[in-house]
Amino acid sequence: MIPTASQEAERDFRERGLTGREADAARSALAGMTAAAAALEMGVSSSTVGNFRQRAYRKLGVTSARELAAQYGRQREEGRAAGDSRAALLARGLSQTQSDVLSLVAEGLSTDEVAERLSVAPGTVSSARATGYRMLGVHSREELAALLEREAAAPRRRRAARLAAACLAAVMVVAAAVTVTSYLGSQPPAVVETEFGEVPNVVGMDPQSAWEVLVAEDYFPVIQESRSTESPGTVVDVDVQALPENMGISMPLDPSGTVHAELNETPWKAEAILSVSGLRKIPNITLNCSERDARKLLEDAGFSNVEVAYQGDVDPSDNRVILARPTSGSWASPNEPVELTVTSDVTVPDVLGMTPLDASSELVLAGLSPDPYITEWSYSTSDTGTPVAIATDPMCGETARVGDTVRIIFDRPLEE
Repeated sequence: MIPTASQEAERDFRERGLTGREADAARSALAGMTAAAAALEMGVSSSTVGNFRQRAYRKLGVTSARELAAQYGRQREEGRAAGDSRAALLARGLSQTQSDVLSLVAEGLSTDEVAERLSVAPGTVSSARATGYRMLGVHSREELAALLEREAAAPRRRRAARLAAACLAAVMVVAAAVTVTSYLGSQPPAVVETEFGEVPNVVGMDPQSAWEVLVAEDYFPVIQESRSTESPGTVVDVDVQALPENMGISMPLDPSGTVHAELNETPWKAEAILSVSGLRKIPNITLNCSERDARKLLEDAGFSNVEVAYQGDVDPSDNRVILARPTSGSWASPNEPVELTVTSDVTVPDVLGMTPLDASSELVLAGLSPDPYITEWSYSTSDTGTPVAIATDPMCGETARVGDTVRIIFDRPLEE
């Protein structure tokens, strides 16, 4: 559970237009939660939490969690204290609501203030407080606070003992940290200023996480191979440049080869070219590729580890690839095996209602020979329309061998 921020912070979250996810990310930073811990609560990746935090920081006029905590006073310490109180109350058998209410009552909040903080009715607060008091055997806020203080004292004593034993180790760690810092330099910035605006610094991320972060900020990601010696699958550089003039409507392809048609209306700010170490792009292995052609494409792209599964009675001299994994357009290590499924038995595609050129192209793509074989088409302006396919032999949906001829029947005569 991510603790609620102070009333001042929550008011600013609303007034400055933070989204629900951005507000949760800011609350987690104020509570001292790591990005990994916040990610578990929010149901997203750690890198996405970092992205939401950066958005929240910009809207709130800060640059880091430290500045955020300074702006809202002791919220981080208060969040931890409230969290400790809730944990102690839950351990004593109180419900989540009772624990939330009593932890805030112990801080001195009134019934109305607790109700506002938890977004519940004042009657719910009164009922939870009365039941909680009865279960704990206390009769006032002072007795409740004293009970929680006793609960917190034992862990603090144990922590103090461990602290003394850790002092020497801490000194050694600090010395090592100074050495490492002098070697590595300061931490890289969360964003990089460019002529197109602030761009998230995704160097060091895996390509999928970097892709998601950039898309969320309306930068069109394009991946390219880098011969860097960095760990394979790591973004080593980002080059931001203007969108190509002939780009038109372009749907981004993520590192897994998935086309995101839902993003084709995105008002992209610029193109972000990601250089990724140790990965290469799986070539475009279309359905009209034979096993021999597919192997040649993969070999030229640097993939020599190819595994083939034959489906049905395959003719070695005349076949087609019907499936490739990883998929065409995805990025993979050259050492990763590429699996091809090859067959000589194909299904006659549904070309009914298609124009002569489209029907012919669809059959060729499936590995079949159309009759008539049409490579271009035009018709007189006096004609009432273009002919369309109304039947095939063999029929659409039937099985045929690669290379078989399929007769196309149109609804009117074809004209030269």
